[in-house]
Amino acid sequence: MVAPVSIQNMANMLYGNPYAYIDGMGVPYNAYDSMANSYGYLNPNMYYNSAYDYNSAALAQAQTEQTQNSLSNSKDMQTLADYHAKSLNPSESLGSAILGMGVFGAMMNHPRYIAHPINSVKGLKDVHEIFKNPNVKALWEKNYNVMQEAYFQMHKASSRQFSKIGLFRKRYTPDEYKLLKETMERAIKSNNIDEIAKASETLKHAYVNNGGYFKASNWVKNLFGKKAEVPTVASRITDQAAIAKNTKTLLATPLKPSFKQALKKGGIMGPVLFLGIELLCGLGNIKTAFAKDNEDKAAGKECQNYGQKQLGQTLVKGAGNAIGWAAGEAAGIWAAGALGAKIGTAFGPGVGTLIGGLAGMVGGAIGMWITGKATKALVGEDVANKITAENMLKTEEGQAELLQLTAQTAQKDKELDPQVLAAFNNILTQYA
Repeated sequence: MVAPVSIQNMANMLYGNPYAYIDGMGVPYNAYDSMANSYGYLNPNMYYNSAYDYNSAALAQAQTEQTQNSLSNSKDMQTLADYHAKSLNPSESLGSAILGMGVFGAMMNHPRYIAHPINSVKGLKDVHEIFKNPNVKALWEKNYNVMQEAYFQMHKASSRQFSKIGLFRKRYTPDEYKLLKETMERAIKSNNIDEIAKASETLKHAYVNNGGYFKASNWVKNLFGKKAEVPTVASRITDQAAIAKNTKTLLATPLKPSFKQALKKGGIMGPVLFLGIELLCGLGNIKTAFAKDNEDKAAGKECQNYGQKQLGQTLVKGAGNAIGWAAGEAAGIWAAGALGAKIGTAFGPGVGTLIGGLAGMVGGAIGMWITGKATKALVGEDVANKITAENMLKTEEGQAELLQLTAQTAQKDKELDPQVLAAFNNILTQYA
């Protein structure tokens, strides 16, 4: 008895649900399965064609899975996984470390250069006019620390006279800026370092936070009964007691600070910041390592304490960053103090101030680069990197990603390890 031919059966075979075909005895079978199909009148050429043959598809799938399992356990794929694990923590050159950390440090310490770069450039004009006075060279040789601070504060004031959003600080009014500018001009013309120090501290004290954010914050405080007022330039200029105190501190700053004094000047913000960045960036690795421990426990395997190892590695590297930045920044400040007068007189107040301001940040970058190399040698590669690479071996998608990443790296890396390249080519041959 043959199966009845119906519109539904034909549609099912042509467009979907191949198991819906019912034979003459009411038993469903797969219409695409050439081994099961014994009904010759149903276009046997289609069912025996490998493009439609269910058995051929199943065989191809089995072969793909066999290839995948073979690759998962192959030495070649393991070589790519190891290579990828190492690439997750690439080595950094000294030059890139100085550039990257130096720029980042400048952004953190002097965000106005990033927020208002055009104003910073335009502000140089007035500063140059004031400091081209012939007295400056002699003053710089004897009082480098005071002159650098005076130039820096004058540049901040000059840059603030131009348009800005005013979220944190409003632009100076023409009258406010004129008053501050004339204060510094008189001090430079006086050829008196005490007057210059006082003018510098006057400009610094008048650099008030009077933008929209602080106005709103103080409004909220007043709403809850806490008295708070937004400071003004006028009120700060007349605060002679504070200006006199700060002037005395500036004049007492040694021209050539000791390393201990330089370390104190650097402060704690930089070390804490870079310690925090390392810990924050390492959270993902710590999570991956502890997840591996939990997976091993669930599978009845001996726990290798990957999580504790990764946590220790991250803490050591974070401490290294903090120590390296602190020591390097202090070394940079100390060196700038020792050479400051020569730099200022040789290159001028502008370049001298720039070098002095960046010396600590460049030194910090170098120090952190050195300690980074040391901590990596001490604790080795992150254990989480190895776990991540091993997890990629378990899936077809992960294996494909390893191949893709290796190919991308090979295009950029002219000195690709011959062993890695050979493994890569072997795997491509297997896929082909």
